Amino acid sequence: MAAFNGMDVVRRAIEALRSAGADKAQASLSRGEQSELNVDSGRMSLYRTTVNVSLSLTAHSEQRKGSLSLNKYDEKAINDAAAEAMAMARSSEPDPANDISPARPLERFDRGDKEPDSAAMYDRLREFVDWARAERPITRLEQCVLDFSRGESFYANSNGAEFEERSGLYGFSAMFTSKNGAEASSFNYSGAAHRSLASPLKSWGRLEELMRQSAEQTRVSSVDGTFTGDIILTPECLGDFIGYLDGVYLGDYALITGNSPWKDSLGAELVSPLLTLRSEPNGPTIEAGYSYTSDGFRAENCAIIEQGKLINYTLGLYGSNKTGKPRCPSGGGAIVVEPGKTALEDMVRDVKRGILLARFSGGSPSDNGDFSGVAKNSYLVENGRITRPIGETMVTGNVAALFKSTRAVSKESADYGSAVLPWILSGGVSISGK
Repeated sequence: MAAFNGMDVVRRAIEALRSAGADKAQASLSRGEQSELNVDSGRMSLYRTTVNVSLSLTAHSEQRKGSLSLNKYDEKAINDAAAEAMAMARSSEPDPANDISPARPLERFDRGDKEPDSAAMYDRLREFVDWARAERPITRLEQCVLDFSRGESFYANSNGAEFEERSGLYGFSAMFTSKNGAEASSFNYSGAAHRSLASPLKSWGRLEELMRQSAEQTRVSSVDGTFTGDIILTPECLGDFIGYLDGVYLGDYALITGNSPWKDSLGAELVSPLLTLRSEPNGPTIEAGYSYTSDGFRAENCAIIEQGKLINYTLGLYGSNKTGKPRCPSGGGAIVVEPGKTALEDMVRDVKRGILLARFSGGSPSDNGDFSGVAKNSYLVENGRITRPIGETMVTGNVAALFKSTRAVSKESADYGSAVLPWILSGGVSISGK
């Protein structure tokens, strides 16, 4: 990647915004180069390198705000964008919650490789394709992408807060289905991001196990009738439900609108004491982390839920100002759920009747956290045993109640680079077949 002075770009953007009339201003620039290998329909198909640039400008004027993004950073483009951002600010409604982060000296961060190991990328992807063909013969690789991203990001505001970050990261994702004669499984997918190619790609994002399960799932049937039972959330599915938890109970929108059922519950025990959920953008277990937040603060590791107690919402600066509640020091990403003391096989033994939920297909939960959707790539569990793969099966419950009723967290965890998640066992979920 050709060297360029990104801090100079965002500083010039701040000057342009101030010259256009902004009393406060912020600018962020990201510039990334991605080298990518593809597999389509089981064949190695493409190697390419792409470069993407995005510059975002925000102008504040008398508590009004205007923002826009562009993909150029020459002087004319910046000046035109600054004028447009100011015009947007002048036409917006004033809001005392609009603000920028306080002054802090420039901080620089650099992690990961500077250049991709193209030969190792090819060897690892070839190894994965050959393994899949030999060991998972009825499973079809629909698409796989192995890439190396070397990104640079820069932030500045008119208070004097400045950040500069450079990061190199490998990412791998695979989508697949299985076919046995006329019978076919539902598609599934997974992947992860890591700093190196030290481990085989089949181990990234639990792909080896998920592809094994896919081969079992060519013949599925729904559960019989409707019952209230247990649910074991796999790490893949747990990530989705943590996202629901954030959207309904913890984040800016839910708290600003007042819809969050937890809006006045900071410090209260709201879920099972077995659950500790941390946001660790700079944690030792997170490889795909980040050093500063989008609203211009140093990202600091923090607990969101500690042994069942709500410690932090995931509010940004605007949400914090709007609600009067504390801003989340971490920005709310890079989630780590602490492992528990129960082996996964013992969790299964504890289930009289329920399902192992591997993928959930449903809309967003309601404002009170109620959810309903279809179990995909999942299994029926009866009398302590995983008995058969299921399809056409509905799962209905409440997000908060699901985490409140958690009675086991696994010793085992899955590392996705951007999150580290275990299995959890909960009860009280409605499960119904056709």
